[in-house]
Amino acid sequence: MNMEKYTQLMAEAAKWIGEHRREMIQELQSWASFPSVSREDLSAPGMPFGADCLQMLSHAMARGRHYGFEVTNHQGYAASLSMGDRENTIGIIAHLDVVPAGEGWVYPPYGASYLPRQDVVIGRGVDDNKGSAIAGLFAMRCLRELGYPLRHGIELLCGLSEETGMQDMQHLLDSGMRFPKVSLVPDAGFPVNYGQKGSMDAELSFPCEGELCAFEAGTVRNVIPDRAECVLSLPPKQVADAIMEPARTMAASITVEACGEGTRITAHGRAGHAAFPQGADNAIARLTAVLDASGLLTGSCAHAIRQAAELTADPWGQSEGVACRDDISGELTLVYGVAHLQNGVLTLSADCRYPIHTDGDALENDLIGHWQRRGAEVCGFSHSRPYYIPVDDPRIQTLQAVYRAATGREDEPYTMGGGTYSRVVPNAISFGPGMPGQSVDLSGLLPPGHGNAHGRDELLPVEKMVNCCRIYVGALAALDDTID
Repeated sequence: MNMEKYTQLMAEAAKWIGEHRREMIQELQSWASFPSVSREDLSAPGMPFGADCLQMLSHAMARGRHYGFEVTNHQGYAASLSMGDRENTIGIIAHLDVVPAGEGWVYPPYGASYLPRQDVVIGRGVDDNKGSAIAGLFAMRCLRELGYPLRHGIELLCGLSEETGMQDMQHLLDSGMRFPKVSLVPDAGFPVNYGQKGSMDAELSFPCEGELCAFEAGTVRNVIPDRAECVLSLPPKQVADAIMEPARTMAASITVEACGEGTRITAHGRAGHAAFPQGADNAIARLTAVLDASGLLTGSCAHAIRQAAELTADPWGQSEGVACRDDISGELTLVYGVAHLQNGVLTLSADCRYPIHTDGDALENDLIGHWQRRGAEVCGFSHSRPYYIPVDDPRIQTLQAVYRAATGREDEPYTMGGGTYSRVVPNAISFGPGMPGQSVDLSGLLPPGHGNAHGRDELLPVEKMVNCCRIYVGALAALDDTID
């Protein structure tokens, strides 16, 4: 492929984007001000994911009309902002739903704070995934305003439940929607992501009655929680005497304090994404291990906490006997990110990401069987198969060539444990916006553990959004020439 014209186009795009950089920041700030947590439990006609998501979608559609694009509302599940031939399109697919903000932020979660000295925006959803939606929107504007001739239409499709199971795109697929011939999904890293692990989710319930009055940790299953707390119906001194020695032995950060019902115990860990547990520290594992070792619990709550402690002891499936790996996608991960005690039942969420070449049916049987042998009732089980496109596919090769031309780097296409819309949408390829080896120095700006996509003070370097926009201009043009 002769990359000269795409290289020239990206150079022109860089100049155009530079002139619109401040506008991109302001646009992101307005989109990130919406607390668009996907809530199927709050669904109503025309808003399947709740009022907050509908308001977000309405704002995105209004901004699309403002910029002169054709806008389509897909029954509140998603919206398309389009230009050109609607029957023959190339897509960009981003999600506008976000994970819950949680507590302990330095900056307002929905303030979308811009820090000019560091050139970053801080707020829930700025990185995952609203900045990418803005990059896609401005890539479309750039191509149109530069007058670049396209054989295909371009469509930015904005979804609302990527973080909670991708029911948005699955609904559109089941409804017979015709998706673009090929779509870019800016929800990963550069260069091309050609494979994603399979995933399994479930809820495990254990009878849990006795000294344990309360247990709370986590908000969504795909986030490793950095805080877990419980309440025991026992005196503070008895609890402290039994808890602190195992806490010291395990190097666990534990606090004990009196409360109305008895004694509250809090464990602190380090947050992370369930697909990438390296470096995270699950607070559920910390708290349950200390509780189990304390000898304070009896009856069914002792059994439930012991099972939780053993299951959360590692994030690689070793406790469940399902640890495995392959050379393409690496190790299986199995994380329990939410724990909740209610009406004498302790519920744990499970998030499993398994290697591409693993027998998913056999793994499903092994996991469910293991959980049941531990005495768990398994509910809400779901299974999403791996995503894979051979690296010699012409579309993969085209995007790799654009990436090399844009960056001068020779990074190879890769696989990952995270799941994107590529799992559900036909012919969707995850591409950017993260850049290999690129990091932000947060020293003096945020406390340790802050700044990650699913953590406190989620942060987006503006250059990341700008760079994605520039590369997407070249990628859309190259795909326009590559596909029929």
